[in-house]
Amino acid sequence: MAVGFGILGPLRVLENGRERDAGSRKQQILLAALLSHANTRLSADVLVEALWDDAPPRTARKNLQVYVCGLRRLVGAEPAGTAEPAAPAVRISHQAGGYVLHTAEDGLDALRFERRARAGELAGALGLWRGPALDGFRDVPLIDAAAQRLDRRFLGVFEDWLDAELAAGRGAEAIERATETAQRHPLRERLRMLQMTALCQAGRRSEALAVYDELRQLLAQELGLPPSPALARFYRALLCDAGPVLPRPAAPAGPAAPAGPAEGGAPPHRLPPDPPAFTGRAAVVRRLADVLTGDAGRLAVLTGPLGAGKTALAVHTAHRLGERFPDGRLFVRLRGDDGRLRPLEDVLRHLLAAAGHGGAPPGPAGRSDPRWAWQLWLTGRRALVVVDDARRESEVRPLLPEAGESAVVVTARPRLIGLEGAHRFSLPPFAVDEAVEFLGRTIGADRVEADRDSAARIVRAAGLLPLGVRLVADRLAFLRHVPLSEYGARLTGGRALLDELCGGDPLVRVRLAGSVGELPEAGHRAVLRLGLLAHPVFTPEQAATVLDCDPGAAARTLEDLLEASLLTVAGAEGPAGADGAAGTVRFAMPALLYAYARERAARAAERVPVRHR
Repeated sequence: MAVGFGILGPLRVLENGRERDAGSRKQQILLAALLSHANTRLSADVLVEALWDDAPPRTARKNLQVYVCGLRRLVGAEPAGTAEPAAPAVRISHQAGGYVLHTAEDGLDALRFERRARAGELAGALGLWRGPALDGFRDVPLIDAAAQRLDRRFLGVFEDWLDAELAAGRGAEAIERATETAQRHPLRERLRMLQMTALCQAGRRSEALAVYDELRQLLAQELGLPPSPALARFYRALLCDAGPVLPRPAAPAGPAAPAGPAEGGAPPHRLPPDPPAFTGRAAVVRRLADVLTGDAGRLAVLTGPLGAGKTALAVHTAHRLGERFPDGRLFVRLRGDDGRLRPLEDVLRHLLAAAGHGGAPPGPAGRSDPRWAWQLWLTGRRALVVVDDARRESEVRPLLPEAGESAVVVTARPRLIGLEGAHRFSLPPFAVDEAVEFLGRTIGADRVEADRDSAARIVRAAGLLPLGVRLVADRLAFLRHVPLSEYGARLTGGRALLDELCGGDPLVRVRLAGSVGELPEAGHRAVLRLGLLAHPVFTPEQAATVLDCDPGAAARTLEDLLEASLLTVAGAEGPAGADGAAGTVRFAMPALLYAYARERAARAAERVPVRHR
């Protein structure tokens, strides 16, 4: 059977040209979410949030699997593992803890729309639309965000089509359609200028002037803004009877954006100080800078375990790119000092205040809306935003620019693979030479060069992550009388690593506890039990022993911890198999986390009562 889907309007399922029932409301939400992110993996967590918001049942994962089975029956496709289908077949596969709906362009109207738009078949692309995208599912944030992107894409293609019609002298024939679309999007300046041009081509200049006056009043009433300079010049041309010039904005158009920084004022630069001892990472800094200043996909996600130096790298790179982002560089932490997520409204108001924006203007519904104000500020600007310490995709999406040339870099321990189009950078530990250089910048290069072997031994014992090396460096800067050889022996001796590095400062332990405590209960328990292992590098079989489960279940648990950046892959051991595959995979736990897990495991063992016979 030939099954096709439509999301450019109400959700539609077609089988051989006839509409089919898409099932229960929950199943329809799941289908709409997967279709609006076709050929892109959505994690199970993201889908559970879409289906149940913040109140999922205990059986949410099992219910999700039931809905996926229902959708597989609907599309008539086999589960993952079958051969790739020929277009236009559709299938749903399970990938790394999430799901992907695979479809060729012919299977989904949104993909056909993009194909036609790229080919310049603008009228044909617009003809695929049946109304607002995914109408009826806008109450689900994940789907609403995707639907808004589709709506904006429709407007861009519609404006390009109308521009071409005007250039061909067919403005009079396009007036009705232009006016109808402009009434639905009254603050879209490029669309309004095209509408006025069409009216002028039809000899209705007074109506064109009335459109400008209506837009001017709307901008003042709803946004508290004057018309943009481009719109004002357009209006003056009409008044002078010079004939309108076809508007061709340099940047994607949206609601009228406020002008850049006030005349004579400096753009906002609200970054933390550039880390003074920043060391190494030169290749990553170059690649990150290329992504943020490139022509496409200006969204980067820096991932890695606690202490990998994600924030330092993001801030250091942002400081280097001042000239490339003339409209400002901003920084915001998503979590407070207690580790709790800040409310989205607080985060947005922080960004608006840092950007020098007064108050949040009213949004389309007439209420003060910081989301609207933030997107309004970003539109038409080229700014860089550093978003620090994200844990879920839903925390980041409202902050991403919907239009314009701004860039965002996100730091996160999980990979946030539900963020479409993001470039991901997984930060490895320092190389030994980098870590030794970092150490020398704090305690003195002469002291390090006098005993470089002991310095290398020290940074290896600290785990080679920037946080561990910094703790070692701070400790040695205080213990200037202690030779490096003696301190290296101390670190590799019997004393607990955390006791040696943290002293009386509980902050590192608090951060480690937070990184473990936010895991699901099974993951939390697994990390602490891995502290029973004799070494921080281990095989899945060794992990299965302390986790008290079969190797398959242990592998799934380790992969979950890998996704959370609490483990890394250390490589493979043993000879390759007959098929050329590598030997047994080995996992590694970062040194500080391993020290914390061992500390907790030892305390738990002390609390177990001794049984007397």
